[in-house]
Amino acid sequence: MQIKFLDSIIQTLEESLIEDVSNTISWDIIFHQWYNQKIDEYSDILHHSHNWISQYQKKLSTDYGISNLKIKFTNNSWYFIEVSSSQIWKVPESFLFKQSLTQVSRYITPELQEYQEKILEASQNIQALQKQLFSWICNDLLWQNNEFYNISQSITLIDFYSNAAFVSQSQNYITPEILDSNVFEISEWRHPIISTIQKDFVSNNLHLSHNDRIHVVTGPNMGWKSTFLRQNALIALMAHIWLDVPARLARIWMIDTIFSRVWAGDNLFLWQSTFMVEMQEISYILHHATKKSFIIIDEIGRGTSTYDGMSLAWSILKYIYTKSQSRTLFATHYHEIIDHVSEMSWVSNYSVAVSENEENIVFLRKIIPWGIKKSYGLEVARLSWIPSEILHEARNFMKHFDESNNFQQLSLTPVDFREVSPEHEILKKEILEIDVNEMTPMQAMQKLIQFQEQVKKMK
Repeated sequence: MQIKFLDSIIQTLEESLIEDVSNTISWDIIFHQWYNQKIDEYSDILHHSHNWISQYQKKLSTDYGISNLKIKFTNNSWYFIEVSSSQIWKVPESFLFKQSLTQVSRYITPELQEYQEKILEASQNIQALQKQLFSWICNDLLWQNNEFYNISQSITLIDFYSNAAFVSQSQNYITPEILDSNVFEISEWRHPIISTIQKDFVSNNLHLSHNDRIHVVTGPNMGWKSTFLRQNALIALMAHIWLDVPARLARIWMIDTIFSRVWAGDNLFLWQSTFMVEMQEISYILHHATKKSFIIIDEIGRGTSTYDGMSLAWSILKYIYTKSQSRTLFATHYHEIIDHVSEMSWVSNYSVAVSENEENIVFLRKIIPWGIKKSYGLEVARLSWIPSEILHEARNFMKHFDESNNFQQLSLTPVDFREVSPEHEILKKEILEIDVNEMTPMQAMQKLIQFQEQVKKMK
């Protein structure tokens, strides 16, 4: 019943559209030649009437020797033959008198009268005839709506996959393997768009397995971390919709969902700051990710104070490790986390390679094992033409600013969400009942410290 009702609405809208088009379309000539004989006749009269009038004027002037004979047109009188008073004596009896002026007289002939009626008929009827034919065609199309929709869908798929095949062949893509296992292995992958623009594109590798599920990626700002994260997710997506991928080898396990937290943006209309939007997105990921999910997280916790953000980033990483156990790429500038990755058995540190000497710094865009405790933010600022006095002051400030020791003092005792003892069940219930969206960053930090104290007291 509901489907029939919707179909009725759609048909009404389509018919209204036809009527609207009919009222707004230019009805000069919209049908191809030979489609309708009557339209062709009308079109020929309207488009070539001036030729017929010109030839008919020459014929009358020649036949009756009236050199200044003219055929003219006015909106009131339409077509008429005009002869000067000096040559009225040459006018034949077949000319029908219409009007006499000071120096000229006006006439009409049966032939001119007949052709004039043809022009009038054509101008009045061609628009109505075209509207009628157009309406018939549209109504016929409406009856064939499903067929046209199916054809358009087929053409869309053919177009999509034929273009995908063309790109695959021209860019040397390979066909990935979709596996029912824990392996995620991509060798020498390239970005399908960036690599076509940058001829010196640096390819990378990724290998995730049962014993190596999470990679913490550190390194310079603007060094390639975001591209690395997004490209692996993009290749996984391409593989799961049966497309070839830009890589030398791709073996990917069957993923249920790809989760992404990679951008910064607010929603001021709903009174949501950048950090609030970030927390809502990561909350959704943490509540829905499974062991078969693939997560990419780029710079979580940067929208609040350093210690709040750092603590949240560490706790989120720990939660993914203990709870969802999803394959994860976790990019961060919180270098203090690097030292604690060893506490988790199947989490590894990776970073973007940098070539550095006294005179120059080069971001090599190559992902390599082990972490790096530099972000080179001042170098990126220099490349952005930040005034030199600002950079000088920033370097002096950095010499006296070290927060890593403070983070070392934080208790990072893990919360094992898999425990089933009564104490753990109570703690688990308390955690799950928290509405993260209603908490401030400070409240979240305080709650985290409270949970740590509870865990310390457990046996």
